[in-house]
Amino acid sequence: MADQQNNKAPSGFLKNLVNKLPYQSVDFNKVLGDLNPKYDTFENTGMRRVEALAKNSVFYNNDFNNTGSGQIAIDGNYNSLVYANVEENKGGRMRDYRIMASFSEISDALDEICDECINKDEAGNIVNLVFRNTDLDGDKEQTVKDEFEKYVDYFDLEKKGFEYFRQILIEGELYFEHIIHKGYTDDGILGAVILPSDLIDPIYDNIQNMIIKGYILRKPIFDPNKPEKIEKFDFIPMDENQISYINSGIWNQDKTFRLPFIENARRAYRQLSLVEDAIVIYRLVRAPERLVFNVDVGNMAPPKAEAYLRKLIQEYWSKKTFDSNQSGQVQKFNPQSMLDSFWFAKRQGSEGTSVTQLAGGANLGELADLMYFVNKLYKALKVPTNRLNPDSQFSDGESILREELKFAKFIIRMQQQFASGLKNGFITHLKLKGLFDAYDLKASNLHLSFNVPTNFYELRESQKLELKATNFNSLASNEFIAATYAQKRYLGWSDVDIKANREFLRKDAELQWEMQQIGGGGPNWRDDLEKTASPDAGVGGDGTGAGGSETPPEFGGGPADVGAEPAPDAAPVDEAPPEV
Repeated sequence: MADQQNNKAPSGFLKNLVNKLPYQSVDFNKVLGDLNPKYDTFENTGMRRVEALAKNSVFYNNDFNNTGSGQIAIDGNYNSLVYANVEENKGGRMRDYRIMASFSEISDALDEICDECINKDEAGNIVNLVFRNTDLDGDKEQTVKDEFEKYVDYFDLEKKGFEYFRQILIEGELYFEHIIHKGYTDDGILGAVILPSDLIDPIYDNIQNMIIKGYILRKPIFDPNKPEKIEKFDFIPMDENQISYINSGIWNQDKTFRLPFIENARRAYRQLSLVEDAIVIYRLVRAPERLVFNVDVGNMAPPKAEAYLRKLIQEYWSKKTFDSNQSGQVQKFNPQSMLDSFWFAKRQGSEGTSVTQLAGGANLGELADLMYFVNKLYKALKVPTNRLNPDSQFSDGESILREELKFAKFIIRMQQQFASGLKNGFITHLKLKGLFDAYDLKASNLHLSFNVPTNFYELRESQKLELKATNFNSLASNEFIAATYAQKRYLGWSDVDIKANREFLRKDAELQWEMQQIGGGGPNWRDDLEKTASPDAGVGGDGTGAGGSETPPEFGGGPADVGAEPAPDAAPVDEAPPEV
């Protein structure tokens, strides 16, 4: 049976892929049997909806879709097959990005971004599963949620989520291999292992590089005699569903490979580093104070005056030292002399020689140029400058709000990219366990949602609430607009919310009335009221208490449940609002 499995003819994509690998002879049995024995398992699971749509598309339905991704290329070599990169180029590019990420300002900005990406809700979850347009009962939904929690735990987002998002920002790609047991595929995915992004590339199945057909992993084989030296690479084809692929969503100019987000800051990073070096060099050169010597030369002729000046320079700016090469004493420049004090003889009746001090480089404390490039770098990374530059001041809160909203939307886009990769892997997990087909699920029924940044909610919700309250107050004060209608239309309250609010108003009124009675009659006002009231009808004879006030209602009982739905026979507030 094993021989028959290994001798089966290669089909479709894998055949074209293996034939294009960069070595002369290909042992197909080795590729399937030894290098990736789980290729068939993943090939028969997962979602193929994108491929199905492409095959039925007028634009995509061309010969290149049926010949395999390796035959799209003009010259058909490996570099064109993987579009992306020669190994050295990708590795060098990754090193450049990692060096950029170690730059202090960029590192702080990346930390700020990653901190906002990982947020816990009240239940302690970082990412949640949401069902859309499904008719699953409670037990089935709970089963899927249990599988989702088990699947997400493989990635350990609480401890490693920061690192994952940072890698996407720096390298632009993130790859997880799905681990299954060959003999127990019904157990689904048992774990996820992160793969080096510089050793794996996606294989695309169309010219526009939008449909991923699989992946090529370059597994290094080290020389047994020199463990630090890579002897060769094993090229392992992997099915699309065998990998959870998460990328930055940014293409290069030729749309052949993904770029990390910090590529946007490359120019600002280089400019800032050069400006910093230039400012340091300028300060070192211009910082020392200079001395100006005004030497009295009397009535000397110009040649004698110049000679006299040279003599003074040699005398005061040089020192005598012994040079073995010249076999004697020589005059050598003394750089410390610029810090010495000098004494000159002054002739009678003349102004004499004077020494004045020339200030060091002016404006050395001005860093406006440097701060311009620092702010430019932060803006390129979409981080609000007020977070990383405490000295920056804003004229009002609206400026901060706009910066935070833009930053929060960027964080949400990153979270959606990450959630998309997790969702594809989770669907593969459900298919392996047989739950996806058994529950008649579709990809559109499952939605993964990360918790959005806290600052976004605080600022945004505060602004929305303020706007709604302002509109409601201005409209409710108009005698031609009912307060109930304003609550429903402009505050967005439901019928249940309006009824609950009325119950709270009643209870607040009861409490306020009771507090007034306590203030007038003391804490025992109820006992005093019972003593002064008659058994049949109160002192007033009409069922009222002392002073003619009505006996207060029993305080207690909860208001209407805000989250409860109105009773079937209850009329909506629009049609027949209850009497207050």
